[in-house]
Amino acid sequence: MSLRGLLRTLVIAVVVLGLIVGGAVVFGVIERPSIVDSESRFAGVNASTTVVDTDVVVTNPNPIGVRLSNTTVGHTITMNDIEMGTGKKNGFELSDGNTTIGLTTAIDNQRIPAWWASHVANGERSQVVATARVRSSLLGRTASVSETETIETHITDGFNSTESRPVNANLPLVDDPVLVVDRTSATWGEVTDEATPLATEIVVSNPTSIPYAISRIDYEVTMNDVTVGNGTTARGYTVPAGGQETIRGDVAIDNSKLDEWWVSHIEREQQTELQVDFTAVVELPDGETVRVPLDELGYTTQVETDVLAADG
Repeated sequence: MSLRGLLRTLVIAVVVLGLIVGGAVVFGVIERPSIVDSESRFAGVNASTTVVDTDVVVTNPNPIGVRLSNTTVGHTITMNDIEMGTGKKNGFELSDGNTTIGLTTAIDNQRIPAWWASHVANGERSQVVATARVRSSLLGRTASVSETETIETHITDGFNSTESRPVNANLPLVDDPVLVVDRTSATWGEVTDEATPLATEIVVSNPTSIPYAISRIDYEVTMNDVTVGNGTTARGYTVPAGGQETIRGDVAIDNSKLDEWWVSHIEREQQTELQVDFTAVVELPDGETVRVPLDELGYTTQVETDVLAADG
């Protein structure tokens, strides 16, 4: 047989085989593969990307292996309906029974601020959905499986306290305590894409016989030692001798800093130490102005998540 004849025979054979396979699918002789399981885990993180490795288990109910060159396995992760990242793999072989296909999903860290805003706006609650899909143009169907995990945090709970705490100036010729913190509370304000405001309320009393003027209160917010917010209250207060005053102020988290925090959160096995430090600028009776660290108001809480718990 000539080379041209051989090529013609091969082309015809391929076409016939395609028709046979296609007809077998149509008439139910070849059953469609489906996804039976998926398992994901964090595999690395850098300043821009969080890598997720996923094993997708596809079952082939047919007694023979199938080469699916025009088939795609995809994986998508959403958090509160925000698409965080996708991954896919094209063309693979399925043996009879189960086949595990590995693929990589890349989460864009720049989407972390948007997720954070949705998390706080939703009452510190997020729904994480990881979906694996297999699509074949030959088999004419998309099979999918989704795993859903709900994560909750309680960041403001620890700041709400009625414990009495003395504030000491630790200065010569000044009797301590200069003030006493009677109550603290905090609630989230209206979250925007740019900032997450935390409205704080601090009730202090003055146990001395002289009034104390607080010019302002400065604050700094850190998450795993990453500074995500700092600023000052907008007004001053005077706590009268033997009296009480309520100090109100907004502490703002700069959402643009949260992708940097996220890197540390993943590196530390999804654990974060969030800390809010306050410093009062107090005017003493002799007119001297001093900075008094309000260690008694220093708020520290642990934030833990398990984003891929349902998958892994």
